[in-house]
Amino acid sequence: MNHLLTDTQYEWCENIIFCYKSKPLVKFLITGNKIKDTCYTIAMNQLFDHFIFLCIVLNTACLALTWHGEPDGLSEQLSSFNLAFNIIYTVEAGIKLTAFAKDYFKDSWNIFDFIIVISAWLGFASDNIDGFDIGPLGKVIGIFRTSRVFKIIKKYKNLRILFYTFIGAVPQLTNVGGLLFLFLFLYAVLGVEWFATIKFQDNVTVHANFQSFGTSLMTLFRMATGESW
Repeated sequence: MNHLLTDTQYEWCENIIFCYKSKPLVKFLITGNKIKDTCYTIAMNQLFDHFIFLCIVLNTACLALTWHGEPDGLSEQLSSFNLAFNIIYTVEAGIKLTAFAKDYFKDSWNIFDFIIVISAWLGFASDNIDGFDIGPLGKVIGIFRTSRVFKIIKKYKNLRILFYTFIGAVPQLTNVGGLLFLFLFLYAVLGVEWFATIKFQDNVTVHANFQSFGTSLMTLFRMATGESW
């Protein structure tokens, strides 16, 4: 950073540089292909975008309605709703793929949508097709579907700024986490050295003690979180 510039001037320079480096993700020309041109018109329509956003909100609400011991009728209804939403997202992906072709995959959000659509159908096939069992991966896919709510970030500018700021701060958070781990490592070694011979009692149990490095590290982590689990 040039210290001769004020903060406002520096931000203005950064914006100018960003504008010069920016380029459109998709270059579209009228091709004369009615199907492709129609799909492009639909994909770029704000009403279509609002409809997909509404589906994401409703789908998220449906995913939040489930609980342990829920009635079988409710589970079947939610499964039907999820299937309907998967069909809608598949149609959305198909429209955008037809409209943008290979340029569809130049947008990271489109790639994110495409992966979720594929994973959702894999989960559906695993639950409803005999002989097609993907094991524990099916549960992971079911959890992964909830990440579709992150598309709300794309809709709102302030959320998008916060999200990208958080992503940019991840390397610094990693450094902080590494420093904290070094402290835990140091005190875990000291704990084994000084307190390994303490007998089990109320707070020193088989699950919380300093008899080995691994258990010592876990004990310190439990103490650091303050949750007493």
